[in-house]
Amino acid sequence: MKAKESYKNLSSSVYRPMIIQELNLEIRKLLFKNLNLTVREAEIESRFILEHALKVKHAYLIKNFNLPIEVNKIKQIMNFVSDRITRKPLAYIFKEWKFYDMALHITPNVLIPRQDTELLIDLIIHEHDEQEIIDILDLGTGSGAIGIALGSKFKNANILLSDISLNATNIAKKNVLRHKLQNISVIQSDWFAKIPKKKFEVIVSNPPYIDKSDPHLQDEGLLYEPQEALISEQEGYADIIKIIKLSPKFLKPNGTLYIEHGYNQHKKVHQLFLDNNFTKIKHNADINGVIRATSGKIKI
Repeated sequence: MKAKESYKNLSSSVYRPMIIQELNLEIRKLLFKNLNLTVREAEIESRFILEHALKVKHAYLIKNFNLPIEVNKIKQIMNFVSDRITRKPLAYIFKEWKFYDMALHITPNVLIPRQDTELLIDLIIHEHDEQEIIDILDLGTGSGAIGIALGSKFKNANILLSDISLNATNIAKKNVLRHKLQNISVIQSDWFAKIPKKKFEVIVSNPPYIDKSDPHLQDEGLLYEPQEALISEQEGYADIIKIIKLSPKFLKPNGTLYIEHGYNQHKKVHQLFLDNNFTKIKHNADINGVIRATSGKIKI
């Protein structure tokens, strides 16, 4: 909290009318100084804050760089900056975040959707015609990000989102309503425990996969996120094992399981797919070339 308290002592001149460009520079300076961000990171975060507060796109900020901002709006923006300086993630400050270019309601009860996870959407779109009538199950849905992105692409699909957390399912339902998707339903379930006795063409999941001793859990951003959605027993594999073992009972012949996992887990995940009657197993790399998702089809 020290950073936030010190920020309150900044000159009140911050609250005078400013143009977009000047305010942008002021925000960048504060983020760079207080969060040890790179210049590029501070620039990106400042842009996100201005876009959210002003409800505009990046192009608007560039085109209208000399547009004055009223004092009340500057106060709101600086409150966002003050919260960010405490190292609280922007998604929890804004109470929303974009995933696959769709704005989602976000609270600390759910993980912040990440760009890495968009890989799962790309893989499913690549394998299926968007006009197909298919059944899709999104396990451990959290905010509903994966299932909602798929629902917006596969208009004829029947999509079921599930999560063990009641708070998460309530948020997912809110996001489904926000995007007016009629082809999605949401239930509370501990993995497959309450999934209806039906079969799916696609099962997709971004489960907890971090070992409880992993030092990455001490990263400042992760400290704000729900630990139960991050940590898994058995060195991070417990939930992955359960999903891979039980998925064959819920997949249609030639159905596919897509699962996100840690950067160093693909070899063991591959063996788990083999051990549980999967074929055509594929490893898929993220934008940085790191294998972060594995898929496989159930043998007919």
